Amino acid sequence: MDFKLDRPQKLCNKAVIVDGLPGCGKTMLSAVISSIDRVELFQYANDIETYCILNYFKKIETQIASKMISSKMDYMLYNLMMSREVNFRYSDLSSVFKSHNKIKYFRRLFAKGDQAVPELIDKEKPILHLVTHCISAFSKPLINCLNENMLLINFHRNPLYMIKQNMWNMENLIDSNRDFSLYYNIKKKKYPYYFYGQEEKMMTASSKEKAIFFLEWIRKIDNQREINPASNYYELTFESFVKKPDKHLKEICKRLGTKITNQTLKVLKREKIPRKILSHGRNLSIYRRVSWEKTNAKSNSEEIDKLYKWVTKGISAEAKNALNWLMNDYEKFTKKELK
Repeated sequence: MDFKLDRPQKLCNKAVIVDGLPGCGKTMLSAVISSIDRVELFQYANDIETYCILNYFKKIETQIASKMISSKMDYMLYNLMMSREVNFRYSDLSSVFKSHNKIKYFRRLFAKGDQAVPELIDKEKPILHLVTHCISAFSKPLINCLNENMLLINFHRNPLYMIKQNMWNMENLIDSNRDFSLYYNIKKKKYPYYFYGQEEKMMTASSKEKAIFFLEWIRKIDNQREINPASNYYELTFESFVKKPDKHLKEICKRLGTKITNQTLKVLKREKIPRKILSHGRNLSIYRRVSWEKTNAKSNSEEIDKLYKWVTKGISAEAKNALNWLMNDYEKFTKKELK
């Protein structure tokens, strides 16, 4: 039987999805966006990442992936309005306890739910807030299901600042039962999806080289994708946001039909924004766990020079060429951002 997937009615009509590579600063940006009027506590969306990547590898049709994403967003918002599947783990960055409006989520636990939820959504007009990893490169099925009140944000960062966290990921997650990214099997060997087409190179690379090749692989795919509609898509850099956040917040609020609040100013201050030195953010244990450290550099150029020397030490010529490509790619984007 030939039929198309559909839903009787949509629940989620407003959403913001913050996407970026590991180590780009998504949780910092999402903490700020969560303080904007009507924007909900951010949630990670592994299922949506999976649908997008499966579609890229032609394992699921675009129309099917789009409908599954749309249905998943409805389901997430429905549960969120009753504080079902909300993160109450105290230490997590996505925890209710990190929200500026935590009491709202406790009230929802004891308020009317189920049949009352659609009317509540219609009344409060909440903005679903999701955080994803790397899907801007594979975003076609996601973009296809976004309406004019939904926004995908692609958050970029100087690749030198992302190497340490991705090294940590390579050393601690690959082949572990805590790694929930997609794997594929060739000749009885399992590989993470980002090894595709470069299996031999990745298997012999050091963790630092793996991090570089991973970032290069994703960025090259991102550069080849179709241009996303301007109404549903916004790109910015970590560097521009932590220096001058106002213009970005103004544009994001305009796209979402909302506004900043007094809490936004407090969260910016907590996140040490604006800041002069890029690495001088919050000193949190979760950041330290993935090798973040505050440098003693007196300027950003000094900090970048030190990082480049560290990253290029002991890597292959191929990895160094890949890193230089990443640096040039990032420079091109920053020039485009300034226009």
